[in-house]
Amino acid sequence: MLSCTGSLIWGGLLALAGLTAASPVATGPLPIAIRHTPSFPSSLEHRDYNTSSLSPVVPLPQTIQQDLATLLSPSALVLLPSSPSFTQYTHRWSLNTHTNSPSYGVIVIPASERDVSLTIQYANAHSIPFLATTGTHGTWQGLSQLQGGMAIWTRNLTKMEFAADGHSATLGGGLRGNDVIPALWARGKQTTTGSCRCVSLLGPALGGGHGWLQGQYGLGADQILSARVVLANGTAVKTSNTENSDLFWALRGAGHNFGVVTEVEYKLYDAVRPEWTYQSFTFTQDRLEEVYRVHNTVMRNQSPYVVYWSLWRLVPEVDPVNPILVSTVYYNGPVSEAAAYFAPFAALSPLQTTPVQTTDYPGLAAAAQFRVTDWACQPKAGATVYGMDVDSYDVKGLRKSYNAFRDMMRAEPALSLSMAYLEGYSLQAVQAVPYESTAFALRDRKLLYGFLVTYEETERNKTLDAQAQKWGEKIRDAAYGDKVKQKSVYVNYAKGSESLQAMYGYEGWRQERLKMLKRKYDPKGKFSFYAPIKA
Repeated sequence: MLSCTGSLIWGGLLALAGLTAASPVATGPLPIAIRHTPSFPSSLEHRDYNTSSLSPVVPLPQTIQQDLATLLSPSALVLLPSSPSFTQYTHRWSLNTHTNSPSYGVIVIPASERDVSLTIQYANAHSIPFLATTGTHGTWQGLSQLQGGMAIWTRNLTKMEFAADGHSATLGGGLRGNDVIPALWARGKQTTTGSCRCVSLLGPALGGGHGWLQGQYGLGADQILSARVVLANGTAVKTSNTENSDLFWALRGAGHNFGVVTEVEYKLYDAVRPEWTYQSFTFTQDRLEEVYRVHNTVMRNQSPYVVYWSLWRLVPEVDPVNPILVSTVYYNGPVSEAAAYFAPFAALSPLQTTPVQTTDYPGLAAAAQFRVTDWACQPKAGATVYGMDVDSYDVKGLRKSYNAFRDMMRAEPALSLSMAYLEGYSLQAVQAVPYESTAFALRDRKLLYGFLVTYEETERNKTLDAQAQKWGEKIRDAAYGDKVKQKSVYVNYAKGSESLQAMYGYEGWRQERLKMLKRKYDPKGKFSFYAPIKA
């Protein structure tokens, strides 16, 4: 609902529609249902999930759809809850509304960077909180602070232009792995992307960006040569090592704090090793200590062409009460070379061993069951990832973590679909990038843990959310063991109880630089719904 003052200011904003970097126009605040930023406790067992703590919803301007339709390009869309397709754009990978799901009063689907810029200016003019989304896979607790605000759905920003020399491409901010990987492969190219084909290209990269090829090329963040960003005031800028270099530093590791990235110039590489070979080995839980001692041994001198993954899951046909352990070795090379990397696990006499199989880089998603159509990519009634980063397996801690994982399933069978993903990546190209040159602070960590606590039942989701929180933290904290003094977590796997130091590094200079840049580029905290830096 617009006041007379708001109408006058709105007329002024329309006059600015032709300017791609117009200054934001301010009005008096128009309250939206938004939670106060909570202080996240170290234990979430007693957290209150009662959404009645939200402020009363004050309607958005009644003319918002017409206003934005006039302001934006003809290809842009503006959807209200009454629109038939509204829910299509609000669904998230995790559907649990009590813990990590925002809600929206309007969805804007921009068709260009200019649309993004003008949308943010409009939101600021009417004090509407907003959240830019693409893959919608994050499970950060603070996402649920946004209630009744604006979604800026970027999936239509799909530019893909290849440089004449073949060494880079300009890629739109709305592209997903499923868009990029096949297109590059068709040109004999590849680059570091996330493992799941359903996630966006830039969502992972802005938080660091682990992937199969990082040992050869570096993290996803390391592939960004330049980026165009719409800032909190609606201004669009270019960043690189020579333009707005301070912002460019921050984008690569803490990017979701500073703006909406509309496109990037991204490094590409010739696919000179097109073949991947892989084999999986299944063990019962009593072999855990042996299995992870072998993992530690083989990872000491890990080839840049090898990825060691491990998975815990309950398979009743194998063991009805104890989750099994599955270790998979992926080698970027032919079968003749891969055998040496499979041998240490084969020597443990696994319960089951798959045949040696081969694929190419696009086919790894099928091998790992991370295609868009696979279970891992499908929406869940409730799903939360509890992440952590370490340099080696603490075997005693891992046993305690496994026991908690097993006990969770026995205590609450509805959580029996949960899995543990233990991802062991190579670091050669990651560590070749100077440690201080980007905001990503975890270049020394080989192992990325993701404890996925999930359920499909909806009748008790509030109760199950609380149980998932309790068990997820217990499982994760046990895995650190007794030796880790400074806990670290990949920000894309963060939940909400982690410290800023754990996500962005413990060095005082790094924390101060991030806070200074937050004050400079987002002084009002517009981008604060995911792992926010407190300026």
